Amino acid sequence: MKRPEQQAFRNHDDVLEQIAGALDITDAQYELAVSRYKSIGDWLDRKSSTLALYSPEISPQGSFLLGTVIRPLSDADEFDLDLVCRVNASKSDFTQSALKAAVGREIIAYAAAKSFSEDPEDKRRCWTLTYQGDVNFHMDILPALPDADRYQTKMLLEGYVSLATSDALSGDALAITDDKDDNYNVLTEDWPVSNPFGFAAWFRERMSVRLFEAKASYRDREMVTASVEDVPDYKVRTPLQRAIQLLKRHRDTMFGDDEDRPISIIITTLSAHAYRNEDSVAEALKTILTTMDAYIDPEGSDARVPNPVDPSEDFADKWADTPRKEEQFWRWLRAARTDFGAYLNASRYDEMPDVLRKRLGERLVEGALAGLVSAALSAPAIAKSGSTISDDRLEEASSRIKSTGNVTKPWACE
Repeated sequence: MKRPEQQAFRNHDDVLEQIAGALDITDAQYELAVSRYKSIGDWLDRKSSTLALYSPEISPQGSFLLGTVIRPLSDADEFDLDLVCRVNASKSDFTQSALKAAVGREIIAYAAAKSFSEDPEDKRRCWTLTYQGDVNFHMDILPALPDADRYQTKMLLEGYVSLATSDALSGDALAITDDKDDNYNVLTEDWPVSNPFGFAAWFRERMSVRLFEAKASYRDREMVTASVEDVPDYKVRTPLQRAIQLLKRHRDTMFGDDEDRPISIIITTLSAHAYRNEDSVAEALKTILTTMDAYIDPEGSDARVPNPVDPSEDFADKWADTPRKEEQFWRWLRAARTDFGAYLNASRYDEMPDVLRKRLGERLVEGALAGLVSAALSAPAIAKSGSTISDDRLEEASSRIKSTGNVTKPWACE
């Protein structure tokens, strides 16, 4: 469908950037989410808290930390915020079940003190708090202990020497609770492990060139006095983050609530592997969709998507037991290649094929296109980075991920 009122579009990237921007949660939603998790952190760290002795810390993880969170499909739906509650204790102080219960008692008390309409929910690994109001969202709070030494030893024994010796990638690993684990009720060193902050540092390094550029552009545009390094990550988005947001929305509208749909961590990991610091969303999408499957490792008859900061962990581990999950991933990738390709290869950038409109959401696309202005997007090209991860950039990425500034000690959301 021709849109004569939008003749000011310069290229496909202007349109994709505008649509991806419309997928962001609003500043008000972001600020509300941050204030809510800080509130929980204050509660856990208050003097009368039963966990105060262990200096508990609340930290975001997942898409909120990575900058790839997207709005729900409808205003009535919830968005989720994944948090870690890191209790600075040892495994001689708690079993998994005891830690889960200790954190749970404080979360239940918090919900009662704040008059929540729903009781916190005890799930397999975490506690869930649901907020209802003008903004509907829920928080999944994962109890955890610091576990860097054991994690680094594990990496070394498995032959991943560079990971074992990188404090940026493995120095903030965690032991987590899981009520399906055989040792859930046993006082032992053998706990499930997780490393969300190492993954975030790896992800941030994959887009470090464009992140610096985006921050410099923001500083100049907003005429702020801060250095480029001091511009908060959440103020900007890179082509990698925007591409992932678009791919996740395409997935959401294609599969709805299908429990076998491709999971976000697989889309995110493969996209970050494939990304080569392209300076536009359009070019990032082309590269990602063309090459992302090259980072799926074949192992015998099974396919694996290894965690880049713990290659023994397979993000696609459920594919073998539930073949439909793998089938749905390949179905989605074929559709994404076709749908985005039809638009990116079209001669006119002020028209979008109906199939992509549907997959991104008709109302979202129409709203984004209607609000697109003709001002040129400032994104000066700079030399592309290779895929090698440098130690200095990893250390910088790690320090940014762990930046603090208040009593709840959040890692990234400044």
